[in-house]
Amino acid sequence: MPTVFGPVVDANGLRAIAALLDRPIHAVDVGCREGIRPEWRALGPYGSLIGFEADPEECARLNAGAVADEEFYEPIALAASSGDATLHLTVDPQSASLYAPNEEAVRRHPELWRHASTGTTTVATTTLDAWTERRSGPIDVLKIDVQGAELDVLRGAERSLASVRALELEVEFQSLYVHQPLFGDVDEFLRQRGFILWRLRDIAHCGLTSSRRDEAAFTVGDAVEKTRVGGQITWANAVYVRSEMGDPGLHEDWETSVRDACVAAMFDLPELVELALERARAGAPAKPRRTLSRQLALARRRANRRRLHGLFWGAPQHASGFVAARLQRRSRG
Repeated sequence: MPTVFGPVVDANGLRAIAALLDRPIHAVDVGCREGIRPEWRALGPYGSLIGFEADPEECARLNAGAVADEEFYEPIALAASSGDATLHLTVDPQSASLYAPNEEAVRRHPELWRHASTGTTTVATTTLDAWTERRSGPIDVLKIDVQGAELDVLRGAERSLASVRALELEVEFQSLYVHQPLFGDVDEFLRQRGFILWRLRDIAHCGLTSSRRDEAAFTVGDAVEKTRVGGQITWANAVYVRSEMGDPGLHEDWETSVRDACVAAMFDLPELVELALERARAGAPAKPRRTLSRQLALARRRANRRRLHGLFWGAPQHASGFVAARLQRRSRG
C-alpha cells in the first residue's frame, strides 16, 4: 500500500461514502493468521468483516482481540470441497498448506527453510459457497492467502464470486508446494468469470543463497530491477476487479458505483476510486451527490499529490527543485 500521503480516501471519507449504501460492505479474508487487514476496519459500522483461519488457537486469539464490532473469525479451512483434508505443517506456521511443500524448491532457495515440512494433521474443510448459504448478505470484497491453495478456494466459491467486486490473492510463479496451481491457472480462472488483473503488488524474489544480515530474506518490488540482484520471481499479491469497474465507457447505477468506490478504496486503487465516484455523482439524488462531490474532490487532491511525488523522485536532478516547489504548494492546498 502507498504510504507517502496515506490513502486517497481516509477513514472518515470511507465511512461517509459507505453510509450512503443500503447495506454494509461484506468483506471476507481467507487465511488471516495475523488478522483482518487493518485498513478495512475504517468502515466502522458500515462494514462486516469475516476472517477464516484454520488454526483454532489462532482463531480464538483473533476473536478475543477483534477491534471492530462487526469483525469475526471462523476456525475453518476453506477448499474446493467439504470433508477432511491433510494440512501440511511447516517450520513457519504461516507457510502451512493443503499442498505438500516442494522439497526441491526448499533445496534450491535457502531462505525457503520456512517451508520445510514438520508433519501433517487432519482438518475439516468446507467451501465458501457452503458457508455463504448459512449467512445473509452477498460478499463484496475477498482476500485469499492460503499458501498455494487459492484456486481451490475459488473453485469452492463459484456462486459467491457472482457478487464480488474486487479481490486480492497471493499467487506463485514457481511451485513452492507440490502440484499447486500457479499464477497462470488462477489468472485464467478469474478472467473467465469477468475479472481483470489490476495490480501485482509485493512481488517477492527468492535468492539462490542465504540473505545477508542487513538484507531482506525475500527481495520485493523495484529494488530487484534497480540492483539486478534478488533471485527468482516467486510470488506476489494480485488484485483483480470486475472488468466494468475499469471501463470508463460503461455506466452503472449510482448505488453500485458507490459500492465500487468503497471497494476500490479498501484496496487503495486511486483511478478506480475516482471513476466510481464520478459515476455515482452523475446519477445520485441531490443529498448524496453533495457527499460524493466532496469525497471526489478530496480523492483527486490526494491522488495528485501522489503523482507529483512520483514525478519528483523520477525527475532529473536539475528539475527536482521545480517539482518540489509544486509538491509543496499542492500539500498546502
